[in-house]
Amino acid sequence: MSRKLYAGIGFGVWLVATLALRLAGQVFFLDENLAVLVALWLLGIASMLVLARFLFRWHGLARSQRFEAAVLLVLPGMTLDALVTEGFAGIFPNLPASAAGSFGAWLLICYASVLFAALLPADAD
Repeated sequence: MSRKLYAGIGFGVWLVATLALRLAGQVFFLDENLAVLVALWLLGIASMLVLARFLFRWHGLARSQRFEAAVLLVLPGMTLDALVTEGFAGIFPNLPASAAGSFGAWLLICYASVLFAALLPADAD
């Protein structure tokens, strides 16, 4: 398992998601619409589970390796999102400041989904 690869993928996912919210978050991150928030949560959970499981399977990681890979996937984004969440209004001027709480909750569920993926049995387990 390449530690740099997993950390790099984690950084890449963070960068793409952050840029998407910065450029078009006002179109899809509608924090006052419960149905949209639920859909975003479900999409975030599903996409992170699928991505993590795909990467684990692609590299044939043993269960013990999946834990380290999951941490490496989420660590760059969690670290950078601490700063992004603190500067939410300046980084995402296209979103209302009231969306910061929903944003933080969405981030946590996405990161938790990657960590949870490491606990799921793999095809070979």
